[in-house]
Amino acid sequence: MLEVMVALVIVGVTSSITVGKIHLLMIQTRIQRAATSVQNDLEAAFALAGRNRRPIRISWNSSTQQMAVTDRAGTTAFRHTNLDMGSYGLRPKDVSFSRSPVEVYPDGLANDTLTITIRRSGNIKLIRMSRAGLVLIQ
Repeated sequence: MLEVMVALVIVGVTSSITVGKIHLLMIQTRIQRAATSVQNDLEAAFALAGRNRRPIRISWNSSTQQMAVTDRAGTTAFRHTNLDMGSYGLRPKDVSFSRSPVEVYPDGLANDTLTITIRRSGNIKLIRMSRAGLVLIQ
């Protein structure tokens, strides 16, 4: 009986230690996936502008937590990325855009740089887009 109790205590201690680590790893993975998704959408905006020979608008709606890649008028939606609790476990205060909207022109240049910050539980990812279309995750 004593051996069973000692084994249960050891299992309990090790599981309590690993549950916290697993939770932090899950948050870190979700943030990385969200950053990669945003990076892909930003790169696609430059490709769409060149291919369609029309300006493309990248906009952020903080109330719906949705990043949209549309034409300038907003009538044609090319991509929508939800960065909410259901998709990536992010709250409204976890995502911030330095500027919204940003337009990408067919000549391959944007009207301004863009920095997107994704922050949750001490994990921070910065997605930086240059005017020339270079998108980096830091």
